[in-house]
Amino acid sequence: MMTENPCSQTALTSEQPFIDLRDRPSPDILRVLAIGSPQVVHFFVMTLFRYGYARPDEWSRPLPTINQGEVMQILTKRVNLFE
Repeated sequence: MMTENPCSQTALTSEQPFIDLRDRPSPDILRVLAIGSPQVVHFFVMTLFRYGYARPDEWSRPLPTINQGEVMQILTKRVNLFE
């Protein structure tokens, strides 16, 4: 019987790309995170596009999560509170 080596999990995780969300702190930055199946996330991204909120190319590429069959996409927008 084979058992999974816990170190292999760490190696896998460390090889996955990380999203660097560090930038100059700003009170007018909003980040929207969509997590779900690729179909659901795409539907959500397209719904916000139809509402005129964000174009699909403003979102990150779909990124895998730790859950099989699940992705996430991030939208970063600058929001002007005084418009």
